[in-house]
Amino acid sequence: MKILKGLLIIAFIVLFGGQVFDDGSCKVKVDKYPNANMRVLTFSWTGDAGTGAVPDTTTSATETGDILGWYVYTIETNPGTTPPTPSYDIVVNDAEGLDISGGMLADRSDTDTEKIIPRLDTTYSIFGGVLIDGALTLKITNQTDLSATGTVKLLLSK
Repeated sequence: MKILKGLLIIAFIVLFGGQVFDDGSCKVKVDKYPNANMRVLTFSWTGDAGTGAVPDTTTSATETGDILGWYVYTIETNPGTTPPTPSYDIVVNDAEGLDISGGMLADRSDTDTEKIIPRLDTTYSIFGGVLIDGALTLKITNQTDLSATGTVKLLLSK
């Protein structure tokens, strides 16, 4: 009986072992404020329960349609109640694969809300709005804390 029980436990682990942990996730939402001529694109993410990894997330056709022609003027990052790895990195790529923040989202705080203005050049001297002309993709790297959470908010205006 003990052998059978042991074999059943081993079979369960082999068959379902990869499903014990939840995959990381990211949800996207667009809030519209017509009276303020403003929109907010929010990525709410959760790290994988086994590795901490966050899946790359691209705006859907509907979400992209809601933000086409708008400009990103600020990006706010907020670590969640389960904090991410200190100095984790974020990139928001446009449809051509260019980081719309100009590298300003590297080394994010695991405790503080931070806000940046996108950098438009490589000399760190010109900052401003970035036109959205296609889908955006959120990529989070160097995040290994299990089930960590956070949000990335892009504040848009015309």
